Amino acid sequence: MPVLLRRSTVVSLASVVVLLACGGEGSKYAGTWKRDLSGEGEVQMKLASDGKLELMLPSPRWPDSVDMQGKATFSGDTLVFPADTAGASCQKEAARYVLNRTDDQLSVAGVGMDGCGNRRAGMVGSWTKS
Repeated sequence: MPVLLRRSTVVSLASVVVLLACGGEGSKYAGTWKRDLSGEGEVQMKLASDGKLELMLPSPRWPDSVDMQGKATFSGDTLVFPADTAGASCQKEAARYVLNRTDDQLSVAGVGMDGCGNRRAGMVGSWTKS
């Protein structure tokens, strides 16, 4: 037996879906962030609500450009990079990071191992909104 929905119900449901898609599960963590890497210089991170990440490590040790970029997913307060050697040869297993934000401060803690050591070195720590 087919279910009939009123047009207003369909429009309302579509609006909810669009709003949820735009915010992303990680919307409270999205933004441009910076932190000092143990006297080596400033690390910059751009994090989108959909889990897209760009990480710039300080030069001259690392190139003066985006050093790492990838796509992760949010599971609550955990950012998960899936195993994907096509995206990064070091990403042989999933890597997890727990995020905590208060106002313009972001704390990132690694959970377990991350085969991409530069990513872990750059990400773990306290960040300030830039």
